[in-house]
Amino acid sequence: MLGRILILSLPLLLAGCVKYPEPYRPPVQRKPMEVGGDLKLSHYIGMSMPNAADHFISGVVPDLHDGAWRWVTKSPTFQFQVPTTKSLRLKADLTVPDITFEQTGPVKITISVGSHLLETLEFPKPGQRIFEKAVPEEWLTATRTNLVRLEIDKLWTSPADGVQRGFIITSIGFVQ
Repeated sequence: MLGRILILSLPLLLAGCVKYPEPYRPPVQRKPMEVGGDLKLSHYIGMSMPNAADHFISGVVPDLHDGAWRWVTKSPTFQFQVPTTKSLRLKADLTVPDITFEQTGPVKITISVGSHLLETLEFPKPGQRIFEKAVPEEWLTATRTNLVRLEIDKLWTSPADGVQRGFIITSIGFVQ
């Protein structure tokens, strides 16, 4: 009789054993995107940053307006250094102001990374646009500078002095 009780109670005793879930590691922490060391170029710039001009290759008017933005000409070109090429997006804060739109009408701005066309933005009306798009990893390099070029299809010409301008840029660069 005792043997039967033990045999019948064995499943009850085993049912009380609980297997705890396997321990798991926390997700891999990624470092914030920073360029350090001797590098003087950033991965992203606001036009008001003290070192912003170091990133201008051509086409950016040096005057800073309202402490935040700059005019550009037909095809401004910028240089950036990135600490990684993985999962980056190009982000740019662009504005086609009313004063230029009155003369040019709708405009297109073509954005290239290196020799690759990333996007063509259409501005059917004046205004600000924050552009952000993923950049393929193979288009970038972490060991040399990366060039970004924006090109507007129509320039505005100032009736007062004949100066030509394209659009306004507030910030541009690579973000994760």
